[in-house]
Amino acid sequence: MKTCYQAMLASMVMISLTAAPYAHAADQQPIPGQADAQKDIAISDISLHLPAKAGAEQPELYFTLTNNGHTTHLLTGVVSPACGRLIGYHTDQENTPGTRHLFQHMALPETTTLVFASAGYHMLCVAPVAQAMTQPNVQITFQFLGGSSKTVSAPVTSPPQ
Repeated sequence: MKTCYQAMLASMVMISLTAAPYAHAADQQPIPGQADAQKDIAISDISLHLPAKAGAEQPELYFTLTNNGHTTHLLTGVVSPACGRLIGYHTDQENTPGTRHLFQHMALPETTTLVFASAGYHMLCVAPVAQAMTQPNVQITFQFLGGSSKTVSAPVTSPPQ
């Protein structure tokens, strides 16, 4: 009898564990103020800079983000078909896993401008797609909490000759 009770209890636990994610997902509501983050965020001064020596470095992505809204938004990722991955980088500081993942959870405060330039935090294009790097522009998509995104065209800048 005890074995039957334990088996029944284990079955009930398994059913509740497998059903819980579905029930929770159905109960989730949109995050207030986050559904249309792309409307508040302006992306400017964007460019992808190729390294001076082929194969020596990775292309670097510079840009400015301005939150013109009255709600703090969260940047959850930056992607491009021109790069295998885009990761965070800092020119003058030790680069840690936190730095590499910086742009996957970055708060964009209301009515604030953040600049990501060569002399500080910016992004590296890891595993660049060679064919894309020969184009005059590449597409960069910024993803925000709540599911919205904004795609912009970034000029590809060759190093000075």
